[in-house]
Parts: sequence; C-alpha cells; structure tokens
Amino acid sequence: MSLFYRALAYITRKRGRSILLFLLLLVIATLVLSGVAIKDATQTAQLNVRQALGGVFTMEQNTSDSSKWESKEVGSYGTQSWYTGEPLSEEVADTIMEKVNGIRGYNATATNYVVAADSEGNTLDLLESDSDDGMNGLLGSYGDFNSTVATYASTDTAFDSYFTGGYLELVEGRHVTAEDENAVMISKELAELNGLSVGDKLLLHMSEFKASMVGVNPEETRMEVEIVGLFHATTKSSATLSNWSMDNSLYTTMNVVRYVRPDTPDEGYEKIHFYVDDPAELDRIVEQVKALPDIDPTDFIVQCDSNNVDSVMKHLMNMNRLVSVLIVLVLFVGAVILYLILSGRIKERVHESGILLSLGFSKKNIICQYLTEILVIAVLAFSLSIFTSGAVANTIGNQLQDYTMDNISAGTSVDASAENGSGTPGANVDGATIVGSGDFAPEFEGQGSLTKIEVTIQPLVILILYGAGIVIICFSVVIAAMPVLRMKPREILAQMS
Repeated sequence: MSLFYRALAYITRKRGRSILLFLLLLVIATLVLSGVAIKDATQTAQLNVRQALGGVFTMEQNTSDSSKWESKEVGSYGTQSWYTGEPLSEEVADTIMEKVNGIRGYNATATNYVVAADSEGNTLDLLESDSDDGMNGLLGSYGDFNSTVATYASTDTAFDSYFTGGYLELVEGRHVTAEDENAVMISKELAELNGLSVGDKLLLHMSEFKASMVGVNPEETRMEVEIVGLFHATTKSSATLSNWSMDNSLYTTMNVVRYVRPDTPDEGYEKIHFYVDDPAELDRIVEQVKALPDIDPTDFIVQCDSNNVDSVMKHLMNMNRLVSVLIVLVLFVGAVILYLILSGRIKERVHESGILLSLGFSKKNIICQYLTEILVIAVLAFSLSIFTSGAVANTIGNQLQDYTMDNISAGTSVDASAENGSGTPGANVDGATIVGSGDFAPEFEGQGSLTKIEVTIQPLVILILYGAGIVIICFSVVIAAMPVLRMKPREILAQMS
C-alpha cells in the first residue's frame, strides 16, 4: 500500500478530525492573508496621502497690506472691494515650474459666480442644500441672484485641492486644463437633474442683477461651453446658499470667467497649489521658491501646511502597526494550536505506527505519511482561503477605515474658503461686501475618500502564504513526531501490548 493511498484512507476514515484540522488551517490562512492584504492597502493609502497632502505648497496674494486695497460704492447694495497688488498668474506659476526642480504640477484657482443655462437658454435647475437657513429666500428678491452658481476657474483640475484631497472624484469624461478654451465640468448630480451628459453644451452668462449693479449688458456676456467631465463628491458637504453648494458648482477656465464676468478682468487667481514629486523635498523646494527674485514677499505668500497629512498619517500608521501585530499574533497562536493538535494526533497513533513498523515501513515513511495527510488538507484550506480572505479583508478594512476616519474627522470639517481661497480682508460676496465670503463657501465633512482602503489579494501574497504554511506544517509535524522518532521499534511494540 503506497504512502499517498494510506494518507487518503486515513483522511476519509477520520472525517471528523480531518474537517476540524481543515477548518483550523482555513481560519489561520484567511486571517493571515487578509491581514497582509490590509497591511499592503494601508501602505498604499499612506503613499497616496504623502503625495496628495504632504507634497503640496500654496502661493497666494499677500492681502495684509491695507494700502493695496481699493473700494467703491455699488449703488445701495454695498461696497465693492478689490486687491490692487501684483496678481497671481499662470506666468508666475510657469516661472516657478521652470526655475525650481521637483515640482510635478500646479493648479491656479479663483472663485466667481455665474448663471448657467442649457443650450436652449433655460436656466439650470439647481440642487438644494440640506443646511439652507433661509438665506436663499432673503436673497431671492435680488432678481436672478439665486440662479448663480459658484464657478472655479482652474488651470488643471486634476491638481485641484478638492480632487487631490479626495473630496471630489472624476466619474466621467476628463479634467479641465489650461489648454481648454470653452470647457466646463459639473457634478454628476446636477447633470442628472437637468438631463445633461458629457459633450452637451451650456450657456454661461452674468446675472442680470449683478450686471445692473456694474452697468454691463448681460446678453454680451453669454458664452457657450462644452461639458467635458462629471465629478462626484465623496463626502457630504453643505453651504449656506443652496445655489453655491458644491453639487451646483462648475469648473472652467479663467478665459471663460473673464468673458462671462467682464467686471473682474484683472484680479488674477486667488491661490495656486503646487505639487512636488517627493514630499521629503518639500521644505527645500519652498525655500528655493521664496528665494526667487520674481517672488516679492510683499506681494506673495508661499507656505505649506502639514496639519492634514499629519492627522491622516498618524491614524494610518496606527492601523498599520495594529494589523502587523494581529498577523504575528495569528501566526503564533495558530502555530501553537496546530502543534498541539498534531502532537495529540500522532500520540494517539502509536498503535498504528507500531503496526506499520512491524510490516517493515521505516520511520521516515511513516512521518511522510503524516505530513502528506496534513498537506492535502492544507492545500484545500489554503485554496479556499483565497476566496474567504477577500470577503474578510474588505469587511475588516472597511471597519478599520471607518474607525480611522471617525478619529480624523471628529469635530472637524473642511472649509472651501481655506482650500480654494476665498476669504480675504475686505472680502465680499460677488463684489458687494454683504458678509465675509468664507461664510458662503462649501464645507466638507471628514477627509473624503483619499484614504480609501482598497483591499486586493496579490498572487505573490498567495505564493508566500503557501510557502510559509508548508514550512510551518512541516516543522510542526516533525516536532510533534519527535517522541515517536526517538522510540525504538521494540518500545513502540511494547506500548501496543
């Protein structure tokens, strides 16, 4: 009778014990494989955080000099204020890109407000904000003011802070770039509400209310733009005014904004976000930028803020350490339990071993039979663990992510005025100083999907599991069989009697 046949015969004869061993190996393999997959995923999330949050610095106008501000009365509506210092421009950003190594891209942004209509001239229906506190009704008396939407002029929305920070994601089409002349991005929800899709046309124009304030004919500000992309907010946001919420907002170019809003042609961008190749080089790059002769500190402020990355990285690193400890713990406990089961299993088979010895089988042959039995069961358990670990890893990963994000976002929210820069001394709402513009900016809850843990089981991890599992099983079988190996055949036969 061959060794393999004897092994299969024992497995089928002792089905209860075989099933118990199978379940034990399945649980161990599933937990270890899930832990390794989650650990890899958290490391990828850490890299994403470093690139998106840790490797960014900003440039904005130094608006603290009150002598560089000018104001004028706008009828009975209030006061219009604007900053007269050196404007932020694409030329400034391109100069920095050319003279400082290690910067992979930038996005210059400015916020304005326009009316959006479909290709037939019908003003778009807008989504309502959950946090509307009555301001819409109050301001609705100002003509078509309630039809205006927040419009972000950008040079490259792929590097926009909302997208890199995980608050927004592109779900269809492409991003807006500086090469575009009449491109626009809108939210997927706004598109669905109005029956729009990528490739459709919109008509943007200045609101009649605003045009009457500054003496502009709104018909002369109409511009046709094409929808090139749709975005979706990954985390909930709110705004004081429904029409200026993130879901109603547009992304387009500065050329479009300057045409539609001819009253603001020379204000330039409000902020520029620069993204570096290596976050470790951030301090060096910022110092080089500040030292450029083209950057006058009285006009521009260059700074980096690591609060976001520190907050996220702390919890991701804690998660990574926790998963590492769990993997080691599962391996250790699993190996001990496996050894105890195999030791008891072999001791109970002394009688069988004695019979095989009396039939002329060697100790080596008997140990190989024991090992074959375990390996057959292990192969089945490890194969099934590939499927079970995927479900377990995703479940555990989601729970750990929820726990991590709860700690990150507890008591915090992200203000768009801080992200895209709309709060300045003398700030105004669309030109009229009614209240601070930061009060009308969208606020995001939490950190978005930047640290989303996408768990996948890599083939290399499976091979490592098989290899490590076989080594542990062989070691456990040999150690458990040592008492039998040390006994002489006569001693084994004596125990049989």
